Amino acid sequence: MEKVKKSENSRKNSNVTQQFEYKRRSGSKCFYNKFSFTRCVGVICEASTSVLSRYLGNSIPTCVCCEASGGDRLSPPPPVPANVTLTIRLGEKLDAKTGAIDRKPYGSVNYRQLSLVTRSGQSLYRLQIPPKPQHNNTKAVRTPPEIGEITVFRYTEIDNAPAPAKLTAGSLYQLWVHTAFNDTSSAFSSSDETLNAVWGLCKHTVKAATAFGVYIDGERERIPYEADGYINQLSHLACDANPEVGRYTVEYLLAHPTWPTEWSFHMPMMAAADYWFTGDITLSANNYEALKKKLLMEKARATDGLLRSVGIVDWPISERDNYNDGVDTRNQIGPEINTVVNAFYYHVLNKMADIAHATNREVDARLFTSKARQIYAAFNTVFFDPTRGIYIDGEGSTHTSLHANMFPLAFDLVPPTRQNAVADFVQSRGMACSVYGAQYLLESLFKSGRDNMIALGSTMTLEAWDRKYKPNLTWNHAWGASPANIISRYVLGVRPLKPGFKKILIAPQPGALTEVRGVVPTVVGPVAVNYQIGVLEVEIPEGTTARVVVPNKNKSITTRQQPQHRYPPQILINGVKATGVLVNGDVVVDDVGPGKSVLDIRPKSVL
Repeated sequence: MEKVKKSENSRKNSNVTQQFEYKRRSGSKCFYNKFSFTRCVGVICEASTSVLSRYLGNSIPTCVCCEASGGDRLSPPPPVPANVTLTIRLGEKLDAKTGAIDRKPYGSVNYRQLSLVTRSGQSLYRLQIPPKPQHNNTKAVRTPPEIGEITVFRYTEIDNAPAPAKLTAGSLYQLWVHTAFNDTSSAFSSSDETLNAVWGLCKHTVKAATAFGVYIDGERERIPYEADGYINQLSHLACDANPEVGRYTVEYLLAHPTWPTEWSFHMPMMAAADYWFTGDITLSANNYEALKKKLLMEKARATDGLLRSVGIVDWPISERDNYNDGVDTRNQIGPEINTVVNAFYYHVLNKMADIAHATNREVDARLFTSKARQIYAAFNTVFFDPTRGIYIDGEGSTHTSLHANMFPLAFDLVPPTRQNAVADFVQSRGMACSVYGAQYLLESLFKSGRDNMIALGSTMTLEAWDRKYKPNLTWNHAWGASPANIISRYVLGVRPLKPGFKKILIAPQPGALTEVRGVVPTVVGPVAVNYQIGVLEVEIPEGTTARVVVPNKNKSITTRQQPQHRYPPQILINGVKATGVLVNGDVVVDDVGPGKSVLDIRPKSVL
């Protein structure tokens, strides 16, 4: 949310343009998308009252609000002359020169201009927003008819308001459409204000992007895609433990699949994430055969099991890090036997093995596990370049891209003895991927112990939206909110060790941060984490236990490749000496029970 000064003195013009900043939430009503699946997800139309904000020097004001999907409701004070035409502009971007809403924004950044004619005796008006032509696409998702058409905007301008009827703070409401969302169920703060701002931005984006009750790709198309859905799902669960939008998205996309190869793999990934986060296998059980088909096993090469398929690698095309020497600029590219597709294949074979086991399909579980082992061996033989110590883009290629290395690192395909070299290469490439790729880039860095790179996660959230990479970009695409789930799962370190958080891992990776604290929502209750150097305070819900990892700021990256040492490091738990285990340089205590515990590894505390 952009900060602006409060209102300046109104200009005494006969006709003025006024501005507002939306602040309070005053009321809501729930409607439902009615589709022929096993569930429907309610969307809430929430009224946000406005606060008069400021006038610009040229009398063109701006209404500033958080990015949201919805419309405006206008209630001008009496007396209101009839037949006055108000020009109302809604937009996401300001013109840097004038400070007004940019009326010709680049790409797919949103701008709408509407007219409203006042009527005698009428005191409340709701903007009627016409649909954009591209939203008449049969693949685009509609809002419930009770809500009507909506649009995405941050700013509003109202021209030609007669002076006697100047709008006040209570005259304008934003109707914000989103699914049910518990704003207080998650929290995060740290010693890095930029990271704190990124968390707030991502959390708001996750909520605002649920306006259709299904995860879509943003305002430009309003079409669900599998990769978008997966990243949305992880970040939504990091902010609010309500799984229904993710579940509906899985069902929707199984009925309406899209085209990229790797997007197919994201369906078992979404189903597995739902199972691990909720402990409920129903979604996977009900859709098991459809999920199994998403593995594309029929494309496997007979000799070694590797998939024979081109892939999207990353999107847009310009953010593929010159994959395969950039010889192919089509939507899906080779080599036919390539690293990215097969890294995903290995990953989803393991996910489907979990699902098969949980649904009592043990024959399938063994099949998927066996194929995953075969892929692991073939992958590390066919794609690894021993001279450079990193992975090539595919069979027959000599090029090594970020993507060929970050995906296997994120998906646990890299043997321990190779991880340092691969992680060094990934780190050296920086943000050579899109905001989609950033999900896996950040996972690969945290999994390889490079949590010192958290600054990359802070800055990339906005940098990756630069229009030079994607001229048709939108500013309301929640797959760019991956830092929300990275913060929850890795910076705070809260992840399920057993489905439904029946056992919890709490393993903060603060990197250079001197303090992190937060609350992560789970189906068993909130998990609180408060870390300061050497001291970790956790609060664990009733009915579960946790494996707690206290970060050791003095460890080196190389300790991650050393074997587990089973001698008791010095540790205090609630002031009492206790036994831990040193693993990868950090102190691990298993089976920590419910309630609040303070774990202290500072040398002076345990002497």
